[in-house]
Amino acid sequence: MITAPFPGTRRFHGHKGPVYALCALPDAGSFLSTGSDGTVARWHVDTPEQGLVVARVERAVFAMHLAGPQRLYLGDVDGGLHVVDLGLRHEVQLERAHTMGLYALQELPDGRLVAAGGDGRITVWEPATGDGRALRLQRRIPLSDAKLRGLTLSPDGQLLGVACGDGPVHLLDAASLNERFTLKGHDIGANCMAWHPGKPVLVTGGKDGHVRLWHAADSFRELQAFPAHKETIYHIAFSPDGRFCATASRDKTAKIWDAATFSPLRRLDRAHGGHGYSVNDLLWQGSTLLTASDDKSIVAWAV
Repeated sequence: MITAPFPGTRRFHGHKGPVYALCALPDAGSFLSTGSDGTVARWHVDTPEQGLVVARVERAVFAMHLAGPQRLYLGDVDGGLHVVDLGLRHEVQLERAHTMGLYALQELPDGRLVAAGGDGRITVWEPATGDGRALRLQRRIPLSDAKLRGLTLSPDGQLLGVACGDGPVHLLDAASLNERFTLKGHDIGANCMAWHPGKPVLVTGGKDGHVRLWHAADSFRELQAFPAHKETIYHIAFSPDGRFCATASRDKTAKIWDAATFSPLRRLDRAHGGHGYSVNDLLWQGSTLLTASDDKSIVAWAV
């Protein structure tokens, strides 16, 4: 694995606490960040010194999802679901969606929003009409006795993946939300997932630091498993061109893998311009990889 420094690495400062979530904006190179300080900041990958606060809530924020150019959903430490109008820079709705932290948000093809909570449930929200609200609760679905940390939608929009802290990954029908498959591989907890952009493969990461590959065209038969990190894997993300897969971990590193073979390519750590604390989220912006960390910063890597 290559560990040489990356040329052009840039660091984004401004948050007053750990950065937990990153989100791409429609404008090329622009993105949002948020974290424990409840601040949502707007950045461009080329100008790290020009961050702009676009929203602020009164809780630490774990999850973020952009629905259209103006509407932003945030999930907070106490299970709150915030709806923010970015044009007005104002919160327009707050719902107590879960009794514990809200860790992931995913929009379904029919416009419903799914939230995953630390109470082991997903909540399903539909667009509200006629009462001044943006969202209305449709369903609460219990799935686990442990935290639900990750959500992902299959490329065809047919399956919703839910990563459960007690081990399994549940794959639900995205329309009915009935369970289709249960993947048991991460014995001490599953945290995150990503669909391979070029193959019928689901990639999952767990508290065991392992990455597992599942064959989506063969009833999700397990294809491969390997130790990727020394501690919990928090996020998995493929590059836009499908060549690389990145992983982020509590072990203070991010790593880049060949997406075709999953051979290790790069280790991104403090010694080579990275973070000294947990790496919580990843976001690709073209050939640039962004990493967000407990050290209050975001680093841009020119891959």
